[in-house]
Amino acid sequence: MPNSSKKPTKTFFFNTLIIVLTGFVIKILGLLNRILITRLLGTEGMSLYILAFPTVVFFLNLAGFSLNLSTSKLIASSLITRQYSPKLILKKSLKISGLVSLSAILILLIILRPLAHRWLNNDKLFFPLSSTAFLIPLVGISEILKGYYTGLKKMSIPAVATLLEQLSRMAFGIGMIVLLLPHGIVLATTFTLLALSAGELFSILFLLGRLKKHPPVHFEKTAGETNAVLSVTVPTTLSRLIGSFTYFLEPICYTGVLLALGYPDTVIETRYTVINAYTIPLMTMGSFLAFGIAQAVIPHISENHSLGKTESIRYLIRKCFAFSFVPGFLLSFIFYLYPAEFMQLIYNTTEGASYLRPFVLVFVLYYLQAPVNAILQALGKAKMLFLTSTVFNILRVVLILLFAKLPFIGLDSIFYAILTTVVLSGLTSIIQLLLITKYRFEVRLIFNTILLIGATIAFALFLNRFFAFSFLLKALFLSLFFIFFAFYLKIISIESLIKKNPRST
Repeated sequence: MPNSSKKPTKTFFFNTLIIVLTGFVIKILGLLNRILITRLLGTEGMSLYILAFPTVVFFLNLAGFSLNLSTSKLIASSLITRQYSPKLILKKSLKISGLVSLSAILILLIILRPLAHRWLNNDKLFFPLSSTAFLIPLVGISEILKGYYTGLKKMSIPAVATLLEQLSRMAFGIGMIVLLLPHGIVLATTFTLLALSAGELFSILFLLGRLKKHPPVHFEKTAGETNAVLSVTVPTTLSRLIGSFTYFLEPICYTGVLLALGYPDTVIETRYTVINAYTIPLMTMGSFLAFGIAQAVIPHISENHSLGKTESIRYLIRKCFAFSFVPGFLLSFIFYLYPAEFMQLIYNTTEGASYLRPFVLVFVLYYLQAPVNAILQALGKAKMLFLTSTVFNILRVVLILLFAKLPFIGLDSIFYAILTTVVLSGLTSIIQLLLITKYRFEVRLIFNTILLIGATIAFALFLNRFFAFSFLLKALFLSLFFIFFAFYLKIISIESLIKKNPRST
């Protein structure tokens, strides 16, 4: 079967490459957007933005209803098995999205006033939070259409749509801040959040336009599309909702417990903003790589799982681990070496940099977790992921409350709660995948990875000891060395992805 193994593997690599490269551009644009927003809104505006964002994320996950994943998975497998009609999957998904969006808007309107005035204890949040109502129906449609093209393995289409979304979001958001900031920080922050809706709208228009060239196929005499969609979306959405609901609870619990302990509200809001606007985003800056790999691997794992190709699945698992670990470790190590320098460069402040050196390398697990969870999802382990995710998301909120009462942690309780759950959930997901797939790492791969890390550390010490370059030049030389050595040791290798018969690893 040489040809059959060659084509999917090549497709996986090029699809991943498209997503990662587009993701890199989007991440740079997003970073530029965050820098401009941070500097234009100032501390007060960013506090409103960051405090409102967990609510936005919760309703985004509710409105999206995991329809991107279900549409992608079902269409990819249906094109092989013909069990379901892709056209009906698309129609049923849109109907489900409409009902979910309507319910989400009603829930938002009901809780909006107490959420702003009592739970978050900030009256200025009412209008920024209300902007979410415009975003809810758009997200569901966008997620379905992106999932459809991902299922077809037309990765360039959702990639371009996401790029267009980011560009329009930036233009609208920054333009509104400049125009409205003289009229008040609340109005400027509200329209900054409304920029999310503008981005989704432009993305949807582009995706709809591409449907003429890639119309959904219809298979006769199929049934059960609605149940098939719900069987994937319900457990996945429950898992995401638990995660986003606990994220929604984070600022409420964090501010509530610290206010009860006697901390001033301005100090609490400032520390929350520093950790969530500066520290965590920098630690997870390369997440677009992990999520790009996760998005690309789902249809391929799903297709191979449908065909019973265990060897191909294990081969893809090896590639996911390699292409997640290499950039994850590199970015984490660079931020470990130059924490204050990068914080100052990106956010024009060194606040939050003190967390990086002790803990940033731990977030390598974060980069591995997204592809691992995507593989488990494609293997039909949604219920298991839901239970695991639920446990760790609840644990995170509990730890915020417990750590806040420890005198040596106090205001940092939210950071240590995030750190603890990143480690535990990452290790748990990896162990689950290894047990289910019986995948085993090669001794050679483990040895070469240790050698790569050791050589990189030695080269970093050499650069810092003998050269007085700027930290950016040192980071660039270190990156080139690390990537070259990773290829040399064959931890990652492009040519292995296009072999005719990838062997099991």
